[in-house]
Amino acid sequence: MKWVACIGCLWFYSLVICQETITLQSCLNKAETNSLQTNSELASLRVSQVEKKFHWWSLLPDLSINTGFNASFGRRLDPFTNTFATSTVNSQLFGLNSGMRLFNGFDYYYKRKKVLFSVQRDELYVRAKQNDLKIRVIETYIMLCKLSAQIDLADLRIEKYHQLQSVQRLLIRESKINAVDTLKSYNSLLQEQALKSDLTTELKLNLIELNFQIGLPLLTEHLFDAASISAITEKPKFAEKFSVEILETEMKIAESQFKSDRSRILPSLTLNGLVGTGFSTNNKDYGLTGNPTKRYGDQLNQNLYEGIGFYLNIPIFSRGDWLKTKKLNDIKQAELAQQQQLLELTLEKQRIGQMQKLLDNKAKQELIKQTIENLQAIYQKNLLLYEEGRINYTELQTIFMNWQVKLVELEALKLDHEYLKLVD
Repeated sequence: MKWVACIGCLWFYSLVICQETITLQSCLNKAETNSLQTNSELASLRVSQVEKKFHWWSLLPDLSINTGFNASFGRRLDPFTNTFATSTVNSQLFGLNSGMRLFNGFDYYYKRKKVLFSVQRDELYVRAKQNDLKIRVIETYIMLCKLSAQIDLADLRIEKYHQLQSVQRLLIRESKINAVDTLKSYNSLLQEQALKSDLTTELKLNLIELNFQIGLPLLTEHLFDAASISAITEKPKFAEKFSVEILETEMKIAESQFKSDRSRILPSLTLNGLVGTGFSTNNKDYGLTGNPTKRYGDQLNQNLYEGIGFYLNIPIFSRGDWLKTKKLNDIKQAELAQQQQLLELTLEKQRIGQMQKLLDNKAKQELIKQTIENLQAIYQKNLLLYEEGRINYTELQTIFMNWQVKLVELEALKLDHEYLKLVD
């Protein structure tokens, strides 16, 4: 028996721990740190940040090493002896080249701006995805609060039916009602229990969705606090607001790309430098008998060369590439401007619609509150009439359900009102 009691205590303790109340702000904090939901957008942002970090390297001169080996066969004319020779000539070449673009029509400046705007755009994509996730978390949390409230109301109705059955048994003994009424009320009780079971199933499914969104184990259970909905620190925004900002950044990126393309028609100045040496079996030492090939080390020292030069490139004809780029840029800018205008109108429509929904919601709440008060008073009076046998159970049941339906509707309107106030 002691072991059974210990196991029961442990089970009860674990159940209490698993069902701690979780606030909406806590859910939003967990969702923000759940990188699985924003993995794609974060990866694009990291790519842009890497491009930004390494873009300044394009200002540095390039440096390359070149080497080669060549073998020549066949008859050739020796320029020193004016005779034909058929020997094989081997040669090797070693060199070091470096080049640096000094001026290219401010191409670096415009590309730098494009990279910076790309980082801003990808940051906006991340924020937009986090905002979308935040809205989905809020909607799921509010749905869970609605279901919890409906389950609580179902429990109250079940309790009411139990109380009503107790009253009915007394009325039957006094021969004021028919025994069939107990069967009808019991059937209503079974319907309420079935409804509660359906609500509990739906609540569990939404709870799994919430755990998935915030990165917790899917079967973790929580209790919910409707009062925490209005206490979040940062309100979500309309999706169109981020879309407008993204479009503005896209327009800046397109403008920077256009100016970078325009730099191709401007003159460019490049500084190049090189150093190298080589060896060839055809390089003879004619000061010695037999004209032997000069030694390898002597040739590398004697053939050493250096060079430095400035190269100016002035484009003259580009086969219409510049005109094509300009027209395509004009089309894209016009398209982006129209999209921005449409999104701004859509955002304004969303805000006006939200304000109208808030006013309508508030007015409906006041009407339903008055209706609930009237229905509750009617039910209490009809319950007295039922106890006196002056009305039947069907009439009492109808009034009771009308009252309960309005209670559920009022709770839903309250939570909808909190949601409408959140989105900015």
